[in-house]
Amino acid sequence: MTNNTNNKKMTTLRKGFTLIEILIVVVIIGVLAALVVPSVTGALDDANLEAADARGGQITTMVTRLNQFQPAGASITLTDNTVYTATTLAPLVTAGYCSAEDLANQVDATKGWSWSATTRKFSPEQ
Repeated sequence: MTNNTNNKKMTTLRKGFTLIEILIVVVIIGVLAALVVPSVTGALDDANLEAADARGGQITTMVTRLNQFQPAGASITLTDNTVYTATTLAPLVTAGYCSAEDLANQVDATKGWSWSATTRKFSPEQ
């Protein structure tokens, strides 16, 4: 009779996971997340810098056009290593070349754009 009781215990099916199995899965997911998160945030930072660099190129084109055509006598004088903010680039908005939101620095909204005479383009201040 005792042998029959032991056989019943061994043949019963398990209906759930043990605590150890669940903890192992949680630890594995945590390790994978720890490996992935830094690379994702690095990629996002790189993408923001690339987008800001592209925006700087667009602002350079808009300022060039503004200075060429000078609508209503507006122009922007560019000085090397000078930081230009949305306020100093306001003639672009007034002339209809862009909206005020287009002049926002994507890297740091509190900083503006720096003009470089050597590259002849704007780049984001960081």
